Amino acid sequence: MKEIDFLPEWYKEGKRRRVHIRRQYIALTTVFLTMLTYNLTSEHRIGKANAALSQLQGRRIQANDVMREFNRVSRELGGHQAKANTIRRIDSRINLGAALAEISHVMGDRVILTRVEFISEAFPPDDKKGQKGSGSAVRSAQKSGQTGEAASLGDVRFRIALAGVALDSGDVGDLVCRLDESPYFRQVYPSFSRNSRISVPTNVTEGPQGQDTGQARTDVKETFPISEFEIGCYLANYEEIDA
Repeated sequence: MKEIDFLPEWYKEGKRRRVHIRRQYIALTTVFLTMLTYNLTSEHRIGKANAALSQLQGRRIQANDVMREFNRVSRELGGHQAKANTIRRIDSRINLGAALAEISHVMGDRVILTRVEFISEAFPPDDKKGQKGSGSAVRSAQKSGQTGEAASLGDVRFRIALAGVALDSGDVGDLVCRLDESPYFRQVYPSFSRNSRISVPTNVTEGPQGQDTGQARTDVKETFPISEFEIGCYLANYEEIDA
C-alpha cells in the first residue's frame, strides 16, 4: 500500500522553521550564559587583581619609606664613621695624666722640674714598624702636672724632655736611674747637666747696727749650689714586634 501524506507543505515548512528558531534560541542562550559567566569570572579576577595591586601599592609605599630611612641612617652612619676615623687618626693613645703622675712619683723631693715636653715623633724608617712622616710637638705648661693639647696624627711615639734643677749632680743621676727603672719610660738619656748657683733672699730682721727691726730684709741673699739638667726619654706606649 502507498502512504498518502495529507499535510500541506506550508505546515511542514513552518514546523521546520520553528525547530530551527528553537535551536537558534538555545544556541544564543548558551552563548549568552557563557559570556555572562565569563564576564562574572573576569570581574571577580579583576577585583582580586585590583585588591592585590592595592596591597602591593601599600607595600611599595612602605618599602619607599624604609628605603628613605635606610638612606638617612646610612648617611648618619657614614658621618659617624668618618668622625670615628678622624678620632682614631688623631688619638695619641697615651694617658698624659698617668705619665705625669709617674714623673711626679720618680722625681723625688730634691728635684724641681721647670719644663716638661711631650714631643710626638714618627717611627724611624728602619724601625720594624715601618712608620713614616714628620713629628709634631706636644707642648706642656711650665710646671710639672700641666700639659698642652695633643696635636699628633697617626701612629707615633712620644719623646719626653724634662728640664729642671736639683740640689746636686747625684740627685740628677738618681732621677735618671728611677726613670730608667720605671715601666712608663724607655731609652732614658741625660741631655746635659751643669753646676750652677742660685741666690735666695734671707729673712734677716736686724738693722745695720744689729738692732731687730721686725721686718724681713730683701737685700740680703744667700747663694746655694744647684745642678741644672735636662733629661730625655721615650714614653713606653708601644712595643717592637718582629715581623
